[in-house]
Amino acid sequence: MAEIIGKTTEISFNVNILIKKEDGLFVAHCLELDLVAAAKTAQESQREIVALVCAQLDYAFANDNLDNLFHPAPAEAWRDFYACKEQTELKYKIDSTFEQKPGSLLKSIIPPWLIAKTCDSTNQLCHA
Repeated sequence: MAEIIGKTTEISFNVNILIKKEDGLFVAHCLELDLVAAAKTAQESQREIVALVCAQLDYAFANDNLDNLFHPAPAEAWRDFYACKEQTELKYKIDSTFEQKPGSLLKSIIPPWLIAKTCDSTNQLCHA
């Protein structure tokens, strides 16, 4: 049987993000939720996808809708992500903005942090 070793308040939600350049735009793809954001720079697409992921998490927890939260990306996107040799990991604060659905207990347990591991495949070092 598993034993709880310590207590932590650092609960997080972890995602993998793949950034590619397509048709002159940088496209960021959250692989666990199959969400996509596009922008003129890789940094902008990263910010946009993080905002989308945080909003999706907040909405799902506020509305007791975790069953519909996960939609994995196609296998090709996962292969591209794991072929990446250089990934960065950043921590973002999740700020809740949706009102809690009456009777919802999940809103009070939404993870306060999003950990995003990102592969920027437009970076020359990524697939070196």
